[in-house]
Formats: sequence, C-alpha cells, structure tokens
Amino acid sequence: MNAGVINLSVELAESYSEELQKNDINVIPLTIENFEQKMSELDAVIIRENTLEDTAQTCSILLKLKENADIHVWVFSSGSQKVMRTVYLQLGALGIISEECEEDELQLIISNSLGKKNVRCGKQSLNEDEASPEEADKLKLIPRNHSVKLHGKKEIPLTKLEYKTLELLYKNKNNTVTYGELFEEVWKEKFINQNYRVANLVFHLREKIEDNSVSPIFIRTVRSKGYMLDLWDSSVEES
Repeated sequence: MNAGVINLSVELAESYSEELQKNDINVIPLTIENFEQKMSELDAVIIRENTLEDTAQTCSILLKLKENADIHVWVFSSGSQKVMRTVYLQLGALGIISEECEEDELQLIISNSLGKKNVRCGKQSLNEDEASPEEADKLKLIPRNHSVKLHGKKEIPLTKLEYKTLELLYKNKNNTVTYGELFEEVWKEKFINQNYRVANLVFHLREKIEDNSVSPIFIRTVRSKGYMLDLWDSSVEES
C-alpha cells in the first residue's frame, strides 16, 4: 500500500513515516507541484499543515483529491480549529489528525482504513443485503424513540433529521448513499449541489455515535460521492 505525504509549512516527523514503513505502507514524499501526477500510484494521502498558514493550500489539495474516489485522505494539522476541521471533512478528508496523535496510532488509523478498503474490493460476491447477527449487535435503530443503540449499550437520542439520515444509510448498509439521495430523502427538496448541508448533518451525527468523529468507524466518507454505513462482519474480513 502506498501513502503519499504532502508537507506544507511544517513537515511530518520522520518517526511517523518509519512506523508506516514498518507496517508495509510505502511512504511517498509529494509536493504541491507533483501530487496530481502521482495519484494513480496512491492508496492514501496525508497532508501535513499548520492551519494558521496553510488553510488555502490544504483546501485546494482536498478539492483536487476529491475527484479521485479511490484515495483516502487525512489532514495532519497543527492548531486546527473546529470550523476548519468541519470544512476539511466537507471537502472529503476522512479525518483530521492532531499533533497529540502518536506514531503507532496514526499507523493503525491508516492501516485499518486501507485494510477495510481492500477487503471490500475482494468480497464483492457476498450478499450485502443480508444483515448478520454481528451487524444487528453493532447498531440498532429504535424508530419510536428516534434513537440508536450501539453495541447493545445506552440509547443515543437523535434529532429528526439525524435519524432520517441514519435510517437511509442503514437501509443501504455497506453501500454508498450519494449526497443527492441523502438530501432529497431528509429535506424532501430537489438536490442542487447542497453537499455542505449533508456534510454538516453527518458531522453532527458522527459527533453523537462515533468514539472519534474525525476518524469514524460507522459512517465513512466515500470520496466525492457521499457516505456509507459500515456494518461489515469482521469475521468475513478475517477469513
């Protein structure tokens, strides 16, 4: 697996690259000038930035990467504020990594994400419409309460719009639901490139149901298309 690193005004410490390399992730140094030519070789991209200085460049890179649906992107940021984290997620970043993230943690975030991607590519013959007991244990919708229960634990109350969003994702679990499909189902209006409204709603939904909303496990971003509720059976992935 290949991960490209784009350093802006700050550089990703060599220790992070070494940890990735030790776990079979080849690190490819990139620049703003050449990353587009290298995209066909990449599975993932890490943008190393300082939000106070690099916001415009980061947004520009994310917009260009968004056109390539097969690349997973993270922003490793110094001093990021919530408003910019939201913008980066809306532009397609899978997550925003803080400087508190240690080398082994970053490696696990990237390895787990790329591992799931590769498993899905090799398991297309599975019947995705059948819910396994493990899927039901992971996430259960409770319609009368407009809530959700995760791993059989405490109910999490949702707003009406959040519940409708999660309900549609659940009906299409393990498959992509486009921005347009989500918008028209939730707001009952014609979709005219209102990706930002869907992304903002999903952001708040993730805040409620994910342990780490910037590195989501349940609701995954599908680059430039929409979102997917990930309820894959881990026993299938391990087989």
